Amino acid sequence: MNAPMKAILFLAMAVSVSPLLAGLEPGDTVKISLRGVDGDEQQKVNGEYRVGESGTVSLPLLDKGVPARGLNAEQLARAIEAAYRAEDIYTKPSIQAEVLKGKELDPNQAIISIGGQVRKAGEATFRKGMTVIQALDAAGGSNDFGSRNIILLRAGKQYCLDFKNLKHKNIELQPNDSLQVEQESVIDRWKGSDEAVKPLLPK
Repeated sequence: MNAPMKAILFLAMAVSVSPLLAGLEPGDTVKISLRGVDGDEQQKVNGEYRVGESGTVSLPLLDKGVPARGLNAEQLARAIEAAYRAEDIYTKPSIQAEVLKGKELDPNQAIISIGGQVRKAGEATFRKGMTVIQALDAAGGSNDFGSRNIILLRAGKQYCLDFKNLKHKNIELQPNDSLQVEQESVIDRWKGSDEAVKPLLPK
């Protein structure tokens, strides 16, 4: 094979392989399927999730987002399994992850990610004026284990909201915000601070 032909073949292979090697980035969407547990538990987790601006994926029952930036689907699946085991939620979870689309395919679509102790974790389509309570209602509301503490992830920052505070419920969301309802503890106290939340409150 002559040199020009080798060069063309090499470029063709590079083009065909590069999408598979590209790691996840903020805005990418992944489909997560859980196996190795009963059906009810699967339904809590199965769904489509967006990689947040912080590079993490917020999943039901997990206290923290799973780092996803730079990972491929297989690596993300293993990371999610490890996260569920580390928090003693599932002993032998089997996760399948599929990359559905990247932000470049739909740059104008904005979503809100909702996870933790809600009845239907996943995503809600963002609309102007959307509030915390409206987003949680789209996820079926908190489940029986939901705490008053709601974590709002925005542009790499984390805020702890109090679901028993009407002003906190009416905080307006921004595109690609993420909400995580924490699990209720024996004494369900609000863990946040007025000073931290003040800039978010309705004027």
